[in-house]
Amino acid sequence: MTASPDTRVVLVTGASAGIGRAAALAFAKEGATVLAVARRKELLERLAAEPDAGGRIVPMVADVADGHSMDALAAAVLARYRTPDILVANAGIALDARMTETSDAALEEILEVNVVGVFRTIRPFLRGMIARGSGRILVVSSIVGKRGTPGYTAYSASKFALHGMAEALRPELHGTGVTIGLICPSSTLTELDEMKRRVGPQRPSFRVARHSAESVARAIVRMARSERREVILSAEAKLMNWGNHVAPGLVDWILAKALVKPR
Repeated sequence: MTASPDTRVVLVTGASAGIGRAAALAFAKEGATVLAVARRKELLERLAAEPDAGGRIVPMVADVADGHSMDALAAAVLARYRTPDILVANAGIALDARMTETSDAALEEILEVNVVGVFRTIRPFLRGMIARGSGRILVVSSIVGKRGTPGYTAYSASKFALHGMAEALRPELHGTGVTIGLICPSSTLTELDEMKRRVGPQRPSFRVARHSAESVARAIVRMARSERREVILSAEAKLMNWGNHVAPGLVDWILAKALVKPR
């Protein structure tokens, strides 16, 4: 990055809770000015008042699922600050449901937030980054964006879309000084997991361990310092990704046995 740690402007979506909140605090501790974006004003103000924020976190209320809201956010950022040095597209929602249990409305909602919302986060600032000759875009994806998981068909589809977006964007950005990286946690102990909607029966879990929001935030900060294309955070997720490349049918069988209850 061209900007030193005490002059960077970092924009983080989904900053009112979970990974986004932890990432905002982590960047603030490094001395960056953090534009914390989320829908819930009270939680953003509480975040900005945290001692660890050091007065460096700026609450900015916007909804990634609302195009007009994100247009207004971009205008406010560019008027008051500048094109951010780092964008962290983190806002997302989850849905635990098989395809047969997933309504059109539920599918549209998850794609609107998890895919279109990322477009709306990145697109308004991309020309400015390119003109400046520098910028780091970080997208919080998931291991289910590399290997779909039963019971999460819509969520997996939304996360796969982010990988396609990044792959298409990299050659568009070649030689501009702007780079994009993907962070792929597995299961994380955050409000997202607690608030995810479930349709149908409770499904079993095969997860060995869960990340803390803080550990994912540390990975995001490390990615901001590098030009790495992608990081998969857990050994469990790395094993599943490797297995899916060498023996996808075997992974299908394991996931079916572990996670799909007979009707």
